[in-house]
Formats: sequence, C-alpha cells, structure tokens
Amino acid sequence: MRSKLISLLLVMALLLASFSTAFAQAEPFCGDLSADDCALLTTAMQNMLGVTSYQASAEYRGVVAGLPGLGIDEAAVTVTVDGAFSYGESAVAAASALAGVQTQEDLAALMSESPEVLVDFYNGWSFDMVIVADISEELAEALSADLGVTVPTLFSIPIKLVDGVLYVNLTDVAPLIEGGESLAGWLGFEFGPVLEAAAEQGLFEAAAAQMQMDPSMMDPSMLASSPESAALAAGLFAAQTAMADPTAFEKYMDVSRADDDVIDGTDVAVFVTKMDVAGLITSPEFVDLIKGLAESGALGEEAPSAADIEQALTMLSFMGPMLFQGLVSESTTAVSLDEPHYIVAQTTLFSWDLSGLLQMAAMTGALPADQMPSGASLIEFATSVVNSAFNEPQTINAPADAIIIPAESMMAAP
Repeated sequence: MRSKLISLLLVMALLLASFSTAFAQAEPFCGDLSADDCALLTTAMQNMLGVTSYQASAEYRGVVAGLPGLGIDEAAVTVTVDGAFSYGESAVAAASALAGVQTQEDLAALMSESPEVLVDFYNGWSFDMVIVADISEELAEALSADLGVTVPTLFSIPIKLVDGVLYVNLTDVAPLIEGGESLAGWLGFEFGPVLEAAAEQGLFEAAAAQMQMDPSMMDPSMLASSPESAALAAGLFAAQTAMADPTAFEKYMDVSRADDDVIDGTDVAVFVTKMDVAGLITSPEFVDLIKGLAESGALGEEAPSAADIEQALTMLSFMGPMLFQGLVSESTTAVSLDEPHYIVAQTTLFSWDLSGLLQMAAMTGALPADQMPSGASLIEFATSVVNSAFNEPQTINAPADAIIIPAESMMAAP
C-alpha cells in the first residue's frame, strides 16, 4: 500500500503540472512562419513562464464509435476542468529552473541533482479546480454492468492545492468505491511533505537513473527492488522517449497563421500546426520510438518483437495513403495581440474516420459482413484550453471541514 500510494502521488505531481504555465514551452516550433509571427509566438510563450496567477477553463473529449467488437455503438467522455491558479515565491523561483527543462537528460539531471525544485514548486503552487466528467448514457450503462455499481453519467471532483496540502472532494464518486461511504466530503493529503520525504529517500534520483538507462534494460525484474521509482520511471518513460529529441519530429509538422479571431473579448492571432501522421508513422524516428517502448516493457509482456514492429511499419509505408486518408491531427494556439502577449487559448484535435478502412476490410474478407457497422466509424480526441485573468489576484482557500491524512501515516502505511 505504501509503495502504491507514494508512486501515485509522485506520478500525480507530474500530471498536475500539465495545468501549470511554468511547464509551458519557451521556444515554439515556427516552421515557415515569418520572423514577426515567430517573434510574436515566442514572446507569448516566454511571457507565460512569468505568469504568477491566472484562470483556466479546459475541455477534453474522447469519442469511439462504430468499431467492431466495441459492444456499444458509441463511447463518449467529456471532461471539463475549471480553476484558478496562483504561484508563491518558492514556486516562481522554482519555475525559472523548470523552464530550462527541454530534454530527457535535463529532466533526469533535475530529478537527480535538484529534486527540491519540484518540492518547492508544489509547496508554493496553489489552485482551486473542479473536474466534471460527462459520460454518454450507453457507456455509463456498460460500465455499470461491468463494475456492478451504478455509474452516473455526470459527476464532479473538486480539487484544491493549498500550502502543500492536496484536498479532494470525493462525494460524487464515493458510491463507486467499495466502502467509499467514509470517503465522502473533503480529504486532505499532505502532498508537499510526501514529496519532501520522497526526495530525502532518493526516490527522484532513483527514477532519474532509470530514465537514463538503455530502454532494453528497463524490465520489471530490474525495477522490482524499488517499486516507487519503478512506477514513476515507467509512467514517464513514453513521454520522455519522445522528449529526448523534440526536434526530431518537426519535419512532419507544418505551422501557419490563420485569420485573427476574438476570444472572450480579446483580439488574438491564431496559429495552426498540422501533423503529417502518415509520414510520421512510417518514419525511422517513429520506428525507433516504438521499438524502444517495446524493449522497455512499456507495451506489456505480449509486445511484438523489434522485427515484427519493423515489418508491420514497413507495410504501413505502402498502405499509408489508403489507411490514413480520413485522419486529421492538428492543434491551434491563440496569442493575444495586445501587449503583454499571452497564450489565450490552445486546442488539439486527433480525428480518424475509419469508414473507408472498414469497408476495405469487409471487401477483403478481413471483417465479416455482419460486423460491419451501419453508422459512422471514428476515433476522436479533442482538447481545448482557454486562459484568462493573467496576474490578477486569485482567492484560494483550504476547505474548513477537510479530514487531513498526515504525511506520516501515508509514508508508514504497510
């Protein structure tokens, strides 16, 4: 229990950081943008690193529909996150160090040599957010049947981080957890002290060491002696593999400036980045990435061999135009035109219309005719984040009625 709890908190620390402007890019991909447009985008990203408070509203939506074997016609989940964020002196100071993290080696060095930077950041960062999940009725019914409890189509989870204590209100989801009656209301976890203890025990350093190892050496038997660092390293490995050389994939990207727009009363310049997915998937860089993940064990015990992966991706190079004709992968970044320039909004879209692919499978006999869906067949993931109230004071208070789970009890749990 102790290992799993500490591992969960360490991974959560890095996941929560995705909401932080301190982890924003300092140098954008400019491609063939004009010098003025590149300067505008660069200035906005660098200004985001200095933001001490702001508000954000985000939406994450995933849809899978019309897939043979899915069991339901459509599975859709929409998650919205609305919150206020603020950074104290320790977080601002730590942010300057975090801004220099651009590669896997940078992150490993930071975790190994200066883990206190992450501790200081979380002890000085405050937020008050509400996460709302909206699940399609058909998916909720399927989950209810599978779990044996009634899964609601709509529920919310308020979360706060104040003075290093992470507060979570589990009232809506408590009925989904066995014995969860006692979890209703606000629970407070001494997040900062747990991170401090993890740093003192060398868990960040151990995880950094695993990140720097050859991927083929990262197997479960080697990591078993340190479950906390193993979980953290495994959770980060896929992302850090791509992060090792962020420019390697830029040749498959195209960025342009679209028409200016207005978002919440703010005039913005809009930049659109598109990815050549077919070219990327059949590239040597992607082949090496997938091989590394398979060799690391990140794809599971049944992962294909390097030879199998290379053969499959070689076949894709011939079938790519036909397979990926219904695929869209793009993102947008909206920058305020008035000074100081900030990132006002960002969106991403990955949408793959599988109708043509399934029709081809049916014609070749790979898909039985009775399994051919009658409606649309697609996989789609979309995100949208809107930022506002830059550097305006935010009132973030700890809930008065929270039950505090001391760091000592979490660290001492068997």
